Parts: sequence; C-alpha cells; structure tokens
Amino acid sequence: MKPGSRKWDEAIWAAGAAGKRPDWADVMWYAVDGLGCVGMFTSGGPGPIPRSVFRDLDAHNSLANYLRDLPFLGKPELLIRYKRTDAWRQAAERGLYAFDYDGDSELPTGYRLVARPKASCALSLGSLPIWAQEQFGALCVSGESFAESAGRVLDLSGVRSGLVE
Repeated sequence: MKPGSRKWDEAIWAAGAAGKRPDWADVMWYAVDGLGCVGMFTSGGPGPIPRSVFRDLDAHNSLANYLRDLPFLGKPELLIRYKRTDAWRQAAERGLYAFDYDGDSELPTGYRLVARPKASCALSLGSLPIWAQEQFGALCVSGESFAESAGRVLDLSGVRSGLVE
C-alpha cells in the first residue's frame, strides 16, 4: 500500500473503526470546540482520534476537501515553529485552529496548537453548509476553547464518541 492511496486510507479507516489506533499513519481530522470554532488536527501517528472520525471515509474526505478549498481569510499566528508548517499555516489561513500531536518533547504529550487564525477570521460551525455542520455533530470537543488553548495540551476528554487510543 502506498501512503495517500485509497487502499492506504481504507486500511487506516478500517483500523480506526475497529477501535485500533492507526499509529503507522499521521491522520488529519477535524472537530469543533464547545464554542463552535473549527479545528484541524494531525495525529502524528500516536495521537488519539475520536471514534466518530472513522464513521465514513468518503464523508471525511468531502469535509477535508471543502475545508482545504476555503478562501484565504488572513495571515495566521504561528505558535510552534517546525521546519515545515505548511499544513497548519494553510489551515489557519482559512480560519481553522491547527493542532499537532506532540509525543516527542519533554512536555506532557497531547495535541498542541501550532497555528491559529486571527480572531476575526476564525471559522465557526454556523458559517458552514448544513452537510458540513452535520459532519461535526459527533466531532465536538465540549468543554474546550481552541482560542484559549495556546501553550497547553488540549483536553479531549469531552469528545462525545470516545477516543481511539
């Protein structure tokens, strides 16, 4: 299987649907916080992922394509500097809060905010088409505020569908 191929994605989704974390792959997934702000997450392999992400691969890909194709809304703020920050920067340019799973540093492991949109450019659930809003129904991190998560690990305990860990 070649990374990025349909078979690769299907293997990842089959593992996740069976409750097994696909730790061989860096899975990009999406959620909203308790305030309705939209976030993009990259698992880095070992990061936990909400079970509901693995419901429907085609629906996930449709949502990912829609969010990726949103227009540029403004220059984001980069909070963590990696050699390559393209994916997180581009997500934040389109209004998403962009997180990466950090399991390699001496800090506590978890999802950390890498890039955030300007407050006036933050994408909200209510601004999305109905079909996209429905996708986020089970992808809510209740009790969290993405905007206030800089410098700490995001608390995913409020994910309604549970996590594949």
